[in-house]
Order: sequence, then C-alpha cells, then structure tokens
Amino acid sequence: MSGPGIRYNSVCYYLLKGERTWDEAQNRCSKLGASLAVLSDKEMDHVFRLNGNLDYWLGLRRRGERFQWVDGSSYNSSLEVLGNSECVYLADHKLRSEDCSTERAYLCSKPQPHL
Repeated sequence: MSGPGIRYNSVCYYLLKGERTWDEAQNRCSKLGASLAVLSDKEMDHVFRLNGNLDYWLGLRRRGERFQWVDGSSYNSSLEVLGNSECVYLADHKLRSEDCSTERAYLCSKPQPHL
C-alpha cells in the first residue's frame, strides 16, 4: 500500500483524504489490499489522537439494531455511536452515524505480518 501509514499493534492505518461515499471508500481500501478500519477499544484510543480536525469513515455499519465491522465482527465497545443512520465515521473524538452516500475522508486498515 502506498502513502504514509501509521503502524499500531501489527496493523497499518492509512488516512485517505480524498472524499468518498462509505461504499466507495471500502472499495478503494479493498483495491489497496486493506479494508475500512476495524478498531478495538485500544486502537480507537490511538486513532482518536491522530484524527486532528478531520472527519472520516470507519469500517463500521449498522446491521438492524446492531453495529458490525466490515470483517464480520460485532461492535462491542462501550463507546456509543451517535445518530440513527447506517454508516459510522469519527468526528471530534466521537463515533457518529450518517447516511452512507455522504462523501468524506476515510481510514483504511491492513494487518501487517509479524517480522
């Protein structure tokens, strides 16, 4: 994957500032061998410190009454997702949901093999 990435806990994160819809962002990450970012609580704390003033899509989406990461795992954090829309983004150190057709920057993640 090209461009500057940030490595944390054997995962490399890439913040892409070209604005895309949630589905376009996931497709773009996929073409780079990654996915929209899947975050554990510890990783979320780390990513919050990186976010600056940029809002960006994460790999989290509402499935019925629950949220699910793009890797199929359930969202189990105590951090509340604000809003009632389908797709989740990070803004102001909070997780918010919005219509998936909104265009914004996005965060890709790619597991890195242990050396």
